[in-house]
Parts: sequence; C-alpha cells; structure tokens
Amino acid sequence: MIERYPLLNEAGRTMCVFEKNGKYYGHILKDRTEKAPAKFMFETPRFDSLDALKAEYPAKESE
Repeated sequence: MIERYPLLNEAGRTMCVFEKNGKYYGHILKDRTEKAPAKFMFETPRFDSLDALKAEYPAKESE
C-alpha cells in the first residue's frame, strides 16, 4: 500500500492506494464503526499516474 486517506465527497470512506505494473488503483473502504468492522466496498479503475487517481478520488482536507 502506497497511501491511505479519507475521501472528500464520501463521508465515512477511506481510500487505500496501490501500484502494480506501473498503474495506480485504490480500494474504497467503509470505515469501522462500534458495531461493524471496516468493509471493502469496491476497487477503482486503473490510472497511469497517482495524480490522476487523486484527481478522480480527492482526499479530504485535514483539519
């Protein structure tokens, strides 16, 4: 895993970024709650650059 960050437009979801064969992709996870563990939601399409992935799935600004 290259990076992990909360998503801007999807509250309660986290992006985990991976790289394979020069392509970047992410796994969207639903955050853990008191009653349920974290849950894999879906895998993003593959992107040629990390910047392209982050443009499509932006990070939430830290407070």
